[in-house]
Amino acid sequence: MEKSIKSDSMRKAQVPVSCHVCNGPGAKWKCEEFDVFMCRACKEKVHGKLKCSQGHEVTTINDTQDTLVDSNGVPSEIINSVLNSYTTSVPTVSYLACSSDDIVYILYNVKLTECVFIKGKILKPSFKVLKSYPLPMFNFTLNMNDEVMFTNISYEKESPLRMISYSDEIRTVMDPNPMQITALHVNIYNELVIGLREQGPAFPVSELSVRRITIFGSDYQRQTNLEKDTKGRKMFTYPSFIRTDSENVLYVADMDTLDFTGRLLAVNRTERLKFSYRGPPSLGVFCPHSFAITPIDNIVLLDNLNNALHVLNPNGILLALQSLVKLNIVIASALCIDNERHLLIGCRGVDGQFGKIYVVKIADRFM
Repeated sequence: MEKSIKSDSMRKAQVPVSCHVCNGPGAKWKCEEFDVFMCRACKEKVHGKLKCSQGHEVTTINDTQDTLVDSNGVPSEIINSVLNSYTTSVPTVSYLACSSDDIVYILYNVKLTECVFIKGKILKPSFKVLKSYPLPMFNFTLNMNDEVMFTNISYEKESPLRMISYSDEIRTVMDPNPMQITALHVNIYNELVIGLREQGPAFPVSELSVRRITIFGSDYQRQTNLEKDTKGRKMFTYPSFIRTDSENVLYVADMDTLDFTGRLLAVNRTERLKFSYRGPPSLGVFCPHSFAITPIDNIVLLDNLNNALHVLNPNGILLALQSLVKLNIVIASALCIDNERHLLIGCRGVDGQFGKIYVVKIADRFM
């Protein structure tokens, strides 16, 4: 399904929140312990003078509430130009990653019985396949040494974390049993960040379901579990995609249902929810399938149901929203940023053709 996205002005509009103390408009702060939104005057003259509130965590409202932005009030240009396009050897580019030595990795796993993992290189005339691995791969990431870390598709009885070395040796590095891996990422400190869930069907999610993100050191010893917020509420439904920025804030595509609709969460390692983004209300259904973090920590997010790109700043504010249809980029499914700061967009093939990779230039103000 594709929808056109129109944008004519630079005006942004957010849903106002009333002060819970004086009932006036313009609440900009929240006391986490009291669960109260406040305007500036009440924060300083009421909350700030209560002895029982000393030491309470007070956060800005942009850090705590779902970001709701009118899509008619943001710029519509994210991509300056399409530099090139390349045809791959798989029907769909399900996941995409670039290494520090300009190697491009592609995973096709739409048909679980036909999974293909490809190591290749983008040359001026074409995409050159260096090696193809017929592995039952569910998800993968690259560590700081550009070694591939992956897990098997979820219906496998055993699905440990494995690694492909430079010599193409495959070895097991960790087994999360009895949990199943839902997402993989390695941050700037070479820590392994993985999404985990309990065995069995992914949905529906019940009170007994376990959905968490666990951070392991470079020695694969567990360091931190992120599962509940500061009020003891479960943060995640199904963490399907994870990335981190230069401040080591975690960004998580959290699925609500099996059709990949959901939200983007920003979470600190202290289990504090920084923001939750569900897209502009005018878009309706929102599907945050893949995203990339720019060098200045903006988030370029692919909404593959609407075939659109969203750019958010580190506070979750929508900076730009662009449909890919007018650029003839259709059925986009994966993103990554290469060493030249170009955005690579992986797509599904149309009418039985092979999938494509588009190399595009993003506006400098977002990079």
